Amino acid sequence: MSNKNEFKAFSASQDANVVSQGEYEESRDLNTGIPPNIISIGLLNKVLRQSSIISSVVADFISTQCSDDVLDDGDIVKLTTQLNRALEQKITTEIPSASLAQEGIVQLTNMLGNSSRLAATQKLIQELADSFNDNLSNRVPNIRKVNGKELSEDIHLGAVDIGVYTPEQIDQKINIEVDRRIDIELDQKISIEVDKKINSKGNKNTADKAVNGWWKCGDTGVIYQWGRTDVIQSGNVARIQLPISFSNTDYSVNINPIQSKIGSMGAVIGYVNVIDRSSFDLLNSWVNARWNSPFFWIAIGY
Repeated sequence: MSNKNEFKAFSASQDANVVSQGEYEESRDLNTGIPPNIISIGLLNKVLRQSSIISSVVADFISTQCSDDVLDDGDIVKLTTQLNRALEQKITTEIPSASLAQEGIVQLTNMLGNSSRLAATQKLIQELADSFNDNLSNRVPNIRKVNGKELSEDIHLGAVDIGVYTPEQIDQKINIEVDRRIDIELDQKISIEVDKKINSKGNKNTADKAVNGWWKCGDTGVIYQWGRTDVIQSGNVARIQLPISFSNTDYSVNINPIQSKIGSMGAVIGYVNVIDRSSFDLLNSWVNARWNSPFFWIAIGY
């Protein structure tokens, strides 16, 4: 009993009442669809034939490969399942397994063996390469020598081969080591005495002579810091970061605007608000004029 295929081609005969392929492709209705109340029977037959023939071909493929009935019952899920099964059947029956003599489907393997139908994975190849490299690294080639003796046979080493010192050489090395230790101890004593003399004179003053720099007294710990700000817009506040931190917030800041013009319209002035041990805020105020200006500042504390 043959399988049932309910998807039939429409207007499939050679003398069917359809427009030619050229007329169909040039039809203005091809992209927009057939307008209402105006229909060409030949064009409609052409549309139905194209869609029905391809559906009939697909349905026949499903029926042939799966030996199933292909029914026009609106069950899309069922048709999709049948099509997938038909494709799998086609591949399984017509594409052979690969071998040295023919192309086909290849099965991968991670195991060593002598099969001519299995293909090694990248993982298996890498494992073999690593094992090969490990074996090579653990082997000493026979072209190497030990103290001039080839490795092609057992090696017997004497005192000369292993570099044994004579009594005279041993005494010489001991004397050299003793002299070296005496020199080290003498250097350490000299260094201690020099440090004592330096420390008795008090700590050194330190400084960083940068545009934004500082100077610190080694004895008292008093710190002078200075710097130059970027241009601060009139009426704006800039957060100024000190080069180094004071030990507290009891430090003073003196500021001086760096002006390129001074006239009857006024002058730039500023105000300072200490924020913490390492920063303060600087307000660019003005008198009678909105002038933008950088500032030079000096902070004194400890």
